Amino acid sequence: MINFRYHLVSLTAVFLALTVGLILGTAALKGPAMEVVEANSQSLRDSNNALRDEIAALEEELRDDQSFASEIAPSYLEGRLTGQSILLVAMPGAESEVVDSVEQMLDYADADSAGRISVLDDFLDPANNDQLANLVDGVTPDTIEAPVTYDGVAAMGAILAAVATGRFEGAPAETTPADITTVTVGLGDLGMLTVEQEPTGDATGIILVGGSAATDSNAEERNTGAVVLASAFAVDGPTVYAASTAAGDGNPIVTLRGDDTAVPVSTVDNIITAQGQIAAVVALSELIADGSVHHLGAGEGNEGWLPAAA
Repeated sequence: MINFRYHLVSLTAVFLALTVGLILGTAALKGPAMEVVEANSQSLRDSNNALRDEIAALEEELRDDQSFASEIAPSYLEGRLTGQSILLVAMPGAESEVVDSVEQMLDYADADSAGRISVLDDFLDPANNDQLANLVDGVTPDTIEAPVTYDGVAAMGAILAAVATGRFEGAPAETTPADITTVTVGLGDLGMLTVEQEPTGDATGIILVGGSAATDSNAEERNTGAVVLASAFAVDGPTVYAASTAAGDGNPIVTLRGDDTAVPVSTVDNIITAQGQIAAVVALSELIADGSVHHLGAGEGNEGWLPAAA
């Protein structure tokens, strides 16, 4: 008769057999398996080291390229913007060192300064739309009719462009230094603008320097606002929008490169490099000279590092 002792002995025998099998199997496979694992690990280490060396070489090549670009910039840009007054606008996210470098490139091109201002985060914050729209009525010069729109960025952008260029909606407009101060102080009091050098009111070209695309909860509105502001300036003067990259959802660079933009704006997507800073000045000079619109850099929709030779 099969009793509990029989079952116990049987189960013990089964487990003992499994244990012995595992021990024997592990012993048999340990050598070849470990050799395969070690070989794969060494292969991965070798590949990783090769990639590190390749990255280091590319970084060294990039440094050499940028060093060369910086060295030739004075002679390459000389005279390209003689007689032109250029307004420099730092957008939210722009690094001050990059804006300084663009300003230096404009100096190499013999451009006159039409001022330097910084648009702050609050200017593009959709939560401040009503506040910005209300400001328009109080700062619009008497010689200009305030834009009729509920879009605060569009309305204020049009007035800011008008006092900076002496033009409104593409036509000459009479503005005074007092009008400029009224606008910049009004925006400054709201924490939306800082002035490094007061606009002269006679800008014949504009470079807006931005950073990366906005990525916060209001990213869509902020990125759209940057496009709207660039377009507002472009209505009254040749305008280049230059940023650090064309990557990211809703990036203003990509939008401005689209076929559906109302006003042509030239773009540069690598402004943090010397090559990009040179490209921004060259793009602006050609836009002023004959209206040629260029999209330069390494990102989506670019035509090359610099405009093709005519």
